[in-house]
Amino acid sequence: MVRRHIRVPRRKRIFVCSEGQSERSFARWLKILCDEQGVNFYLDITVSNGGDSLAITEHAVYEYCRRTQTRGKFSSGLILLDSDRLQQDIQSGRDPEPKANSENLKLVYLKPNFEGLLSRLHTGREKQFPTADEAKRNLQKLWQNYRKPPSAEELHRRFRIEDVRRAALHDTNLRWILEKLGLLDSK
Repeated sequence: MVRRHIRVPRRKRIFVCSEGQSERSFARWLKILCDEQGVNFYLDITVSNGGDSLAITEHAVYEYCRRTQTRGKFSSGLILLDSDRLQQDIQSGRDPEPKANSENLKLVYLKPNFEGLLSRLHTGREKQFPTADEAKRNLQKLWQNYRKPPSAEELHRRFRIEDVRRAALHDTNLRWILEKLGLLDSK
């Protein structure tokens, strides 16, 4: 009997830097969705633990370079940032864009922040872009037992792929993530 080796396709590695633990849970939830949809990706996630946009981006660039040297090239990379403080960071000379561009990392802004994104995942809220303060209040009304940071499993119990696809129709950053992960097309 001849043994045949089955070649298992190698997963594409995508680098993800999250601003904090909440965004890390979001990235892990996206990984769960990829697995459910049969999309073959490995998300290599690092957490910056906050700071301004430039500090988070500098951490991301450092980790991206270090992990590329030790583990090999990524198919792409992204940095999850809240958009609510971006203008303040740019005005104070802390623009993250040049640093991210130096390594071809995509800055992906959660509008206005993580809580705003979660609010927009609820049916009928996908077109609403509240302020950061409004987003937190709105989310508390929609998800009364919400605690930060939610786990990926909590996000998975609360939301479905249809929710994130619907929100992505009105959010170019979210749409970019889903396109990159192959999650926009229905299976």
